[in-house]
Parts: sequence; C-alpha cells; structure tokens
Amino acid sequence: MQRHQPTRSTIALLALALFMAPAAAQDEDPDIGGVIRGGGEAIKVGLPVPTVAGHQATVDEIVQTVRDDLSFSGWFQVVDPSLYRLVQSPDSKGEPFEAWESIGVEDAFVRFDIKVADNRIDLTARLYDVKSKSLIRAWRYGGSVDLRRRVAHTVSDQIVLNYTGRKGVAMTRIAFVSKHGENKEVYLMDYDGARVRRLTTSGTINLSPAWSPDGSELAWVSWHKRQPGVFLMNTEGELLNLPTVGGELSSAPDWSPDGTKLAYTSDVDGNSEIYLLDRTTGKNSRLTRHGGIDTAPAISPNGREIAFTSDRTGRPHIYLMGVDGLDVRRISWDGTYNESPAWSPDGSKLAYVSRLEGVFQIMVMDMETKKTTRLTYGLGNNENPRWSPDGRHLVFASNRGNGRYAIYTMRADGSQTRQLTTGRDAYTPDWSR
Repeated sequence: MQRHQPTRSTIALLALALFMAPAAAQDEDPDIGGVIRGGGEAIKVGLPVPTVAGHQATVDEIVQTVRDDLSFSGWFQVVDPSLYRLVQSPDSKGEPFEAWESIGVEDAFVRFDIKVADNRIDLTARLYDVKSKSLIRAWRYGGSVDLRRRVAHTVSDQIVLNYTGRKGVAMTRIAFVSKHGENKEVYLMDYDGARVRRLTTSGTINLSPAWSPDGSELAWVSWHKRQPGVFLMNTEGELLNLPTVGGELSSAPDWSPDGTKLAYTSDVDGNSEIYLLDRTTGKNSRLTRHGGIDTAPAISPNGREIAFTSDRTGRPHIYLMGVDGLDVRRISWDGTYNESPAWSPDGSKLAYVSRLEGVFQIMVMDMETKKTTRLTYGLGNNENPRWSPDGRHLVFASNRGNGRYAIYTMRADGSQTRQLTTGRDAYTPDWSR
C-alpha cells in the first residue's frame, strides 16, 4: 500500500470535514426512555427560541436547525412556532403543560438555555413530556460559535434516539463529486446540504466516493497518478493509494460491512470485471469471469452477497452473487436497462436505476418478495441512489428542473424530495454512516 503525504490544505480540509464536533454532552438526568407513538403517528413537539440579547441570530439558527432536523427525520411534527406566543414562560409553579397541549404540542417540548460569550456557546436543552408533565432528559453542550450547527445536530440526534431507540442522521455527511474548472473533485456537505466544502485538491478527475461503514474513511477513484486508482483518506489525514490490480479503468469501490474489504471494478484483464481487495493482506481476488461488462458492486449488509450490474445478457441488469463470486443469478426483470444497485442498511431492500421511457428512474426492490416499487417520476434522469444510515431516506443525483445535475434527498417512499446543491453540476453522492 503506497502512502502519499497530503498537502497542508488537504489536511485542513479533512479536519474540517471529519473532526469538527461539539464538546461531549453532560447528561443531567436519567434516561426515562421515550417511545414512538403507535400507528406511525408523528410525535408532536414544540421548540421555542429563547431570547439572548446581542446573539439572537446565532440562537435562532441553532433552534431552527433542530426544528429542521426533527421534521426531516419523519418521526416528528414541529407544531407551528407562531402559536408558542400563547404559552407563557415557566413560573414558580413550573412549566405550563396544559397550555402547550392546548396549542397542539401533544407529546413534548424542548426548553433551550443558550449563552454566547467569547466566541463560545454554552447550551442546555431540556426535553419535557407533556403527558406525564415531567422532565425526560437534559443535555449540555459547549463549543465554538463556528460549531453551532454541529451542536444543534447533536441535540437533534439525541432527541431522535430518546424517542425511537435509533441513531438519527443529523450528524451525518454526504460526499459527492462536482466540477472544479475542467476537473472533478470530491466535496462534502452536511446531510441537509449546509457547509459544502471541497475535500480533494488533486486537479484531476475524482469519482465515486464511498464512505467506510464507520464513517472514518472515504474511498474514491482518482486519476491522481495519471491512471485511475482507488484512493482513501482516513481520519489521520493520510491519503492512501490502495493496492488494486490496476488497469485502464478502476472504478466503483464499495466496502464490506466490517470495513476490511473493498469490491471494485477493473479492466486489467481486458474486460470490466469485479474484484475484491482484502485490506488486511493486500490480496486481490477476481470474482467475475464473463465476456460481458460487470461493474458497480454493492456488498450486502450481512457481507455474504454482492449486487452488481452486468450486460452479460445483452443489456444491463442487476445480478447477485456470493461474496466469493459463486451462485450468480439475475434479479432485475422489469425494463430493459437496470444499473447502480444499493442495499438498504438492513438488507431488506435494493435501490437501483431503471431506464423507463428514455429516462432513468429510481426503483426499490423488496429482497424477500422481489417486488419492485418506482420512487421517481417526471422528466430528467435520477441516478446513483444511496441510502441514509437509518434507511428512511435516499440521496441521489438528478438533472430534473434546469437540466443541470444536482444532489437531492427523498424519503424511502419517494416523497419529500429536497434539492441540496446548486450551481455546478454534482454527481454520485454517498451518505456517511
């Protein structure tokens, strides 16, 4: 494995992208352990903004970020903030729980105590349950004012975890590729499209970023050494050139669930085939042997199967094989052109792209029944779907609208589509874990 010393600018960008986080939380109360409401009904919450003289814009941004995070999660309904004026501040008798319930805050509300001084934030968030009229949890965070959005995202994830038992996605990031002059570079952004920052500075073509399972490493394909290779950047700031088999085309890296292996495509033997790199030993194993093009491997969450694209029947379709390359079978039968498979985190579904009426649309297959559901419609191509770590959303690239490719997210049922990037074309997103 060859190691290259990154430039100082690259190290700085990596630190910005991977290390920026608020101070650790101080949990002030025991975990009572809230649960989601029955029947899939949204948890109705209120999040009032405290008044902080001289720093109101910072405080407003923090609370609005938490509101947006909870709304995006799909678990919560943030009650209209304009109604909060009908609820008085707590007095000697405590919180006015009945008043909160009267305006539709049926489940919970959060009181924020935020102090801003000397370019630092000191935040305490107290989560109250309306039904039991009690304090559920309280968290305290501190950090630089520059980290205000990260502080807010951390609070959001704690609230989601408290009610669902599942880790939220507010602290996750999305990697993608965008043009930079004549080149293509890898960029990072928060899950909601904020804080876009450039990661690579190679001045060449970089493609197909893929997060490691624990989010501590990012692999991508680069022409950094004049021939395409798979590169990796880790949390130590090291840029590693992985020992793949080479060839004129190395592409589409994907991680095993334990992070010890990467599947990728290479044409080193004269045809596009799928290989598996064992990072522990440096050994490469060829998995496919066919005259057709085999590409875009996606290792299943249980590590036992690989979904991939192949045109071995004359047109591209989705196939499955064992991680050892055996038991190859075709699983996509609808349409005449299917590609870019992506497993849901629990392995129960497979998202992929299908060309329908001349336009690429995103489909999802139930892996037990093999039933497919179409998620996108309308004009414009929708490509490269990837799942959020909670399996409730997808990120993808699309040139809908003005014809320029941008990064979008949507819920796993195809609803609530949001555009995250603007300006330069953006492609091949991947969502960190």
